[in-house]
Amino acid sequence: MVMTTAREDIIGSIRRHLATSRPFDAVHGEHRHFEVVANQALPVENVTDVRKLLDNFCASAEMLGIHIEIASDEREAAVLIESVIDRTGAKKIAVSNSQLVSEVTEIIETVEFTRNASIDFLFDSDLGITSAQWAIAETGTLVLEAENEDHRLISLVPPVHLCLLEASKIRQTLGEILELTQANLGHAMTFITGASRTSDIELTLAIGVHGPGELHIIVLNDR
Repeated sequence: MVMTTAREDIIGSIRRHLATSRPFDAVHGEHRHFEVVANQALPVENVTDVRKLLDNFCASAEMLGIHIEIASDEREAAVLIESVIDRTGAKKIAVSNSQLVSEVTEIIETVEFTRNASIDFLFDSDLGITSAQWAIAETGTLVLEAENEDHRLISLVPPVHLCLLEASKIRQTLGEILELTQANLGHAMTFITGASRTSDIELTLAIGVHGPGELHIIVLNDR
């Protein structure tokens, strides 16, 4: 019996996993739909690419238990927001200062939205509404940049988070998002992959302990 050191075991494990990942690495480049010019990414090339990325994002999101809907315009998105509010029974609703959130929520006249919510209001709220600057298709992850929107507590404190996302902001991988944002990194970037999940030492999963227990995403597919 050959005895190995802990170091040899670790290195051996890394080598085995690297070998396993090679087939995936080989096709990784197929998902890169843009070039970086002067640190700015070009738009996704065409409608087919947007559709493919949206389909991938929806599939990943649904695997995480995220409630996801597609809207063709702001008015349809407003109807979907009203549906979420009715279903959850939300009364105290905090919204971010995102332009997209403002455009959509201003259509809804039957609901009161609180902008510039206080800390006390947020911790007593039922629903938080934000937008997202980017999304990662392969993991169903939302990417929110603090420099572009006052969102952090709104997306993390209320028991239900609803996010408005433009389909054109979806990219396939985390690497693409990092390339897009590296030139203008702000003081905070929030990555949200489904509802808040926590496991104890016995791997018992609890939802919503350290953040929203529900995540709703409405994707606007015409912008």
